[in-house]
Amino acid sequence: MGLTTIRDIIAELNRQAAEHQAHRLLLIKQITTDPTYQREVKRLQESSHWNGYSGSDSWRVFLNIPSTDVNSPQFSPAVSALVNQVHSNEASLSCIRARIDALSTFLHPVLRLPPEVLVPIFKLGSRMPQDDPILGSSTGPRPFPLVVAAVSRQWREIAIKTPDLWTNITIRHPRPYGWIPLCLERSRGQPIDITIDCRCSNLLTGPMVDHLLSVFMPHIHRWRRFALTSSDPATIHVVGARLADAHAPMLRHLQLSLNGSSGNQEVILHKILQGGAEALTSVRFDSLATPWDSAPLVNLTTLDLRWLWLQTRLHYEQFRHVLSASPNIRALILRGTYINLHTGRAYPPLSIPTLRYLEISGDHVCRMSSLLITPSLKELALANLDETEFREFVASLPLPNADGSGGRYPSLQSLSLLNASMCTPTKRFTRALPTITHLTVINSATSKFLQLFRKEHADTEDNELSWPHLRKLTLVDEVDYFLLYGVVRERAALDAPLERIVLNAPFIHDESLVATLEKFVEVDIVKGVDLDH
Repeated sequence: MGLTTIRDIIAELNRQAAEHQAHRLLLIKQITTDPTYQREVKRLQESSHWNGYSGSDSWRVFLNIPSTDVNSPQFSPAVSALVNQVHSNEASLSCIRARIDALSTFLHPVLRLPPEVLVPIFKLGSRMPQDDPILGSSTGPRPFPLVVAAVSRQWREIAIKTPDLWTNITIRHPRPYGWIPLCLERSRGQPIDITIDCRCSNLLTGPMVDHLLSVFMPHIHRWRRFALTSSDPATIHVVGARLADAHAPMLRHLQLSLNGSSGNQEVILHKILQGGAEALTSVRFDSLATPWDSAPLVNLTTLDLRWLWLQTRLHYEQFRHVLSASPNIRALILRGTYINLHTGRAYPPLSIPTLRYLEISGDHVCRMSSLLITPSLKELALANLDETEFREFVASLPLPNADGSGGRYPSLQSLSLLNASMCTPTKRFTRALPTITHLTVINSATSKFLQLFRKEHADTEDNELSWPHLRKLTLVDEVDYFLLYGVVRERAALDAPLERIVLNAPFIHDESLVATLEKFVEVDIVKGVDLDH
């Protein structure tokens, strides 16, 4: 149905509505001018001591008196017939207006977007984090593809004909009913991304996960991403058994996480994906180990190891071998315990010339950062440091030479501090990392950094502010507004302006404060930060 046709239909319905309204007013006039009606109204007013009622619907007052009332109106058959015509007219008018409202939705600008615009939007929406769908439930959230498919007939047709919209399959409930078969059917051979999170329900047990995998395994040739998180080691073993000799030719990302279990539990899988995973470039293991010297831990670009306990923890030589097996690694995440470095023993440095992102936490932050040679590093994240570890880290940083050489991170642009119990940062800290353009502070003594940025703390020799290239500041912490405002205003005055500030939601309790900041810098507000990315 074309847009012009819809408008024509709406115009015709509006004409009909106007005719019905005019006829309604005519009927009401006939009722109110009928002599028998007027006499009856006068009688009711006198018997009930009413002073009268005015308004366009005043005639209804008397019609609504219950017929069982001794003073109920006794209208003539002619008036009663007119009243019935008014009711019939109003029912028809209500239906016409409902049809106008329904058709008018097709005239909204968003519903006029062509498929070539809608499809990319739908694809982006389908990649957003999703709650587990429970089809048939009236209370649970519906997955994005089903939401857009319910908007209009055109959107439904586009959704069903867009296989990529059905490739993101998230399961957090033991019985997602028809969601899995629906996605497998409508994705029509496209690569699929599977996320199974067993932490949300104690009913998503090992046998249930094994049943889900029995549905997914015939499609393993098109797995692009597989992520499993469970607090039960038995569930990890079930998945390991399914994947031991499997071949996943399109798999790019693999995550197996034993997370939230009681005690320091860990899992060792003696083999996994031995049938081959030629496209695999990203691996995350939590409290889990596989043979470190064999596939699939080769040719990776992202390696994420978290909380490797006594049996799964790497030795230095194993860690060196893992890195050498992936010469093009670009992102390395090491959280909690991950490598066994003996106190007092010296280890040869490990060169990772391709590394762009490094996140380290735990007991060996200072030693690991000193061991890793990363000349191309762009982003550094330090997490869960106590004050002593932070001091040791700062002390271990060499100061760069005047020409910029000699520093540990000559290309570093972004620094993130997460849950760091810090001493007050010094000028030596900022001089050791002079190229920072983006600073993120999450629960890590924000006020101490802001004090460092103030004009009075500028270098006394050249009056240079700390991190003069800083352009973006993310603060997910308690923020002193006046201190922050002073920093923003002073840096703008000294031609070293911040371009963007990201603040956590509690800071916007007074919107006028945010408005004063926006005179100098773009301000964004976030409700929270996913620390488990």
